[in-house]
Amino acid sequence: MSKKYYAVKKGRQIGIFTDWASTQKVISGYSNAEFKSFTNRNEAEAYISNDEQAAPQETDDTVIAYVDGSFDKQTARYSYGAVMIKRGTVVAELSNADDDPKYAESFQIAGECFGSLNAIKWAIAHGYRSVIIHYDYLGIEMWATRKWRANKTVSQDYVRHFERYASQIDVHFVKVKAHSGIDYNERADELAKAALR
Repeated sequence: MSKKYYAVKKGRQIGIFTDWASTQKVISGYSNAEFKSFTNRNEAEAYISNDEQAAPQETDDTVIAYVDGSFDKQTARYSYGAVMIKRGTVVAELSNADDDPKYAESFQIAGECFGSLNAIKWAIAHGYRSVIIHYDYLGIEMWATRKWRANKTVSQDYVRHFERYASQIDVHFVKVKAHSGIDYNERADELAKAALR
C-alpha cells in the first residue's frame, strides 16, 4: 500500500502526518477541523499553503462518482443512487434503500450520505487511490471536511465512516447543481428513486 500524507490545515496542530492515529489526535473533537489525505507530500504541502488546484484531476488511479439521495414520505424510507465513471464510461451503478428510524428522520439526506459512503467504499474495494465525489447536497462535503458540525445521528455516523474510509483513499468533492440536466447526476437521482420501489 502506498504511503499516505495527512495534511491538517486547521486543528490542534497544523502540519503533515504520516499515520492516521496521529492525525486523529489533532482533529478529533476540534470544531471545524480541516484536513485531507494525499499520496504525495508536495500535494499535501500545497493543500496547507492553499496552492492546490481548484478542480481535482482524473488520473489512471482515480474514479469519478455522482451520488444522490431520495425519500418516500409514505413509507418513511430513504435511498441512494451512485454512478461510478472511469474515463467517461459508466463502470458501475449502485443503489439501495432502508428505513432505519434514526436515519429516516433526516429524509433524503440519509440517502445522500449513504450514496457518498458507498461510492467511496466501492472505489477502495476496486483498488482506486482517489475518488472524486460529485454531489448536490452541500452537507456531503461540509460534514466530511468538518466545516459543518455533525449534530444529528446521520451526520455523526457519516463523519465516523468517512474518516475511516478517508484513511485508505484520497477523496475530493465537486458540488453540482441539483436537477440541472447533468446526465450522471440525473441518473444517480433515477437510481435512488428506483431503489424506493
